[in-house]
Amino acid sequence: MRRVLVAAVALLTLALGGCSMTSESRLDEYRAEADRLLAETVALIPQQLAPESGFSESEPRFGPTEGTAAPSDPAWWQARDSLNLAAQADASADAAATIAAELTGDGWAASRVRETEGGARLTDGFRKELDGQKWYIEVTWVTSRPGKAEVVEVLVVSPQTVRGDDQSST
Repeated sequence: MRRVLVAAVALLTLALGGCSMTSESRLDEYRAEADRLLAETVALIPQQLAPESGFSESEPRFGPTEGTAAPSDPAWWQARDSLNLAAQADASADAAATIAAELTGDGWAASRVRETEGGARLTDGFRKELDGQKWYIEVTWVTSRPGKAEVVEVLVVSPQTVRGDDQSST
């Protein structure tokens, strides 16, 4: 009886050990792709609109954890650029329209995701599967108003992966 119990415990330990193995993180791969997609999307803005970066970031994001961070916690990469455009009427709307036309022409599905500030700040989302993974690009633009800056913001969000063992990017 004791041998049966020991064998059962050993099998249970092996089974649970196999379940606790985590997938390898793809954050490094997603960082490179997010940065590439961001640069390509920003490059779509016509040069006559004089796009000038006002704020950029590229960093990992981590999902909720229970207690201490674990390698199996959800993670994804985000890259963002906020651009100041030429001080001309409709520069932001024109930049957003150009980006939208190029992305949808390249197979990205578009939708309006937000309108804030009474419809003066609009956000369009673009979704596409790349190599079997769902990517998201968000373009936020403003309607022209006297005294307001013409800006456009581009955000690229990678598919979800896991945090992984390497915590150096936190």
